Amino acid sequence: MRCIKSLSLFVIAALFFGTLSVSPAFAGTEKVLWSFGGNADGSAPTGNLIPDASGNLYGVTLLGGTNNTGTIYKLFPDGQGGWAESVLYSFGPQGTGDGVQPEGGLVMDRSGNLYGNTFVGGANNYGTVFELSPNANGGWTETVLYSFGQYPDGRFPTSSLVLDADGNLYGTATGVVFELSPGSGGWTETLLLNLPVASEPNTGLMWRTVGLNLYGAAGNGGKGFGGIFRLWREGNGWTALDLHNFNHTDGNPQTGGNLVEDQNLNIYGASNGGCANGTGGVWELTHNPGQAPTYQLLYSFGAEGSGDGNYPQSGVIVAPNGTLYGTTGFGGANSDAGTVFALASSQNVWQETILYTFTGGQDGGAPVGQLIRDKQGRLYGVTLRGGKFGGGVVFRVTS
Repeated sequence: MRCIKSLSLFVIAALFFGTLSVSPAFAGTEKVLWSFGGNADGSAPTGNLIPDASGNLYGVTLLGGTNNTGTIYKLFPDGQGGWAESVLYSFGPQGTGDGVQPEGGLVMDRSGNLYGNTFVGGANNYGTVFELSPNANGGWTETVLYSFGQYPDGRFPTSSLVLDADGNLYGTATGVVFELSPGSGGWTETLLLNLPVASEPNTGLMWRTVGLNLYGAAGNGGKGFGGIFRLWREGNGWTALDLHNFNHTDGNPQTGGNLVEDQNLNIYGASNGGCANGTGGVWELTHNPGQAPTYQLLYSFGAEGSGDGNYPQSGVIVAPNGTLYGTTGFGGANSDAGTVFALASSQNVWQETILYTFTGGQDGGAPVGQLIRDKQGRLYGVTLRGGKFGGGVVFRVTS
């Protein structure tokens, strides 16, 4: 049986209203950019942040807003060394056809439109894909592009979307990989791959422009512990290939966030459980079409109570020098509140540095979204809980 520790929707209430033999290195400082307060403000931020060309940050919250069903927000420098927030959109009440509880992060097209998904809500209460567009009045307009429906359609999307050069959106929902394509009559869904039905979220996709391939990881299937797959266009359809089946000791792919690749086309992801101590790890897949894939478990997180981070809730990012950065939702030296970590390779041995350990207090706790990194090497992310008002934070870590 898999050992998964997940910051799912079913424990968010407990996290929000409630106010772990290794000796890793510590190197970094944290600054809280924004503490969420609930009510009209959002609470429980999740998913990845995205920046625009001006350095503003955009993200989503699961809760809060006008109807306590989540928000889309913008953070921007306030001109005095701090940050200010603007709620761009509050999702509607459940049962109105609007999406409810956005869980994946956002993507932005070249025109500044934002795209994401909601876990539930929509016409069938199985979740939606939405667009948020700037309008001429200086505000924003939300459009539900697609409502997930009955089987064999997917349900309850949790991962960030990916966007191709033609404006098509790709994502995962429980049981499927899907494509949404714009047209004169609206958006059309195409199911690209049926995945084993699983209650846990699937890792987000990665679009490899070399060869126009989609790579992803399903949270179940294979031998029962999940697997990594590749999808590519062939004729008028799509062809799928299994690249690796997890066996629990080498991990499992049940995290949020998207897969990423380095300049050598190596693919990286994180496991929420399994690995040497049952607390997850970070892995690499080397694969070029026409060649056999090679899988390597780079790092296993320490046992619970060891001081190391445990159970990453999202994937990693890769810096130009090949260093990997990520977060764990649990573990660390303080109150089981999670960590920010770096993994670097030296003579083919990967070593971890814990950049920051959360306390679960005003600095935040339980980081969930995939990090982003600016030109100065500073890392930005979100936590589900903690902060000045208990509703989570947007943070920056400088190493």
